[in-house]
Amino acid sequence: MTAFGNASLNHLEITQSNKTSSPKQCFSGVSQVSIAVHVFTILASLIGNSLLIVSCTRKKESWLLYIMNMATSDLLVAIFLLPRFIIDEITGSGAFLVHGLGGTFLCKMCSFLSDISLSVSTLTLVTIAVERFLAVVNPLLHIRTTSSRKRRRLVIALTWILAAALHLPYFYTFRLTRVAIGQDDYIQICFPSWEPAFDDNTGQVYYNIFLFTTVLILPLLVISILYIAVALRVRNNNKGKFQFRKVSRRRQEFTRNLLKMAVATVAAFSVCWTMFIVIAFINIFSTSLILTCNKSYMVVSYIANLLASCYCAVNPWVCFIFIPGFSRELRIIIQNQNHRGFNAKDRNSSRKSQTTHVVLPLESFVKQKVQERSNP
Repeated sequence: MTAFGNASLNHLEITQSNKTSSPKQCFSGVSQVSIAVHVFTILASLIGNSLLIVSCTRKKESWLLYIMNMATSDLLVAIFLLPRFIIDEITGSGAFLVHGLGGTFLCKMCSFLSDISLSVSTLTLVTIAVERFLAVVNPLLHIRTTSSRKRRRLVIALTWILAAALHLPYFYTFRLTRVAIGQDDYIQICFPSWEPAFDDNTGQVYYNIFLFTTVLILPLLVISILYIAVALRVRNNNKGKFQFRKVSRRRQEFTRNLLKMAVATVAAFSVCWTMFIVIAFINIFSTSLILTCNKSYMVVSYIANLLASCYCAVNPWVCFIFIPGFSRELRIIIQNQNHRGFNAKDRNSSRKSQTTHVVLPLESFVKQKVQERSNP
């Protein structure tokens, strides 16, 4: 998200300041709304993804490793990217606050980690869709090839390796760049540039198209096709009496819940990223269409950036809503925390009562001995 078409809100304002106006310049109160949305997204992502990881750990089912992997990747966005957006909104300049070699390292690493998280998340969604497709269409092949815990860990490692490989150019392109904001005033921003090895405009366009295709468009198409095939197969199985007897009701209910979660996940993915993709492609290919303070474009661009930044908080709550096991685990975790709190209070009260029962007789014994010595 940091580098896609230079489409993050702070980068757009700097690179296109001579051609277009940012939402901050066209509308009042934009910064306050952005800060509120980003803070809410960080809290929802940290709480939701952390609870999802704990729930998956408690259930100890191997297929939940994919859910844990997706939750971990979403946490990276909340930790490394959204705080930068909040700082940019507060300062109003997009300046990178850390300078020198440390600032260059943080510029590269924060951009790299925050953007590979999106790739890991989409690749994990594709992996889950492939597993669900095999489980419904060819259960024996699914058991032989993908059901073991060791193989799933290998697939998870491959998602991170592939995501890192897709974003390796970040270590070359992202750097601290000085930008003039006045006659004698300069700021440093963390910004991608393909120079001097490549032409900056051409390299940025081709690389952005490559990232959009591999990270967003192709995964969305593959996930949609696979889940449509799964839904059709489940529907045909429900019509056949023999197959209906063969598959248990519990298994069917589990598959239906997964399909509901899949539909909700694809819908959330589409809502959060479709507008962002359209705006980014407009920025890449048709910058002449973007007029100064074009209110319609600015509103759509602003909403697209906010929706894209909110995606890291969506997946955990989709899982809690559409998979009953997660909601049960969440209730158990909350109940256990309440019981621990009550038990801690009981232990503290019992300790206080024990100390009072022990100290009072000791004090009376000492007083008695002192009186006996003073009055022989």
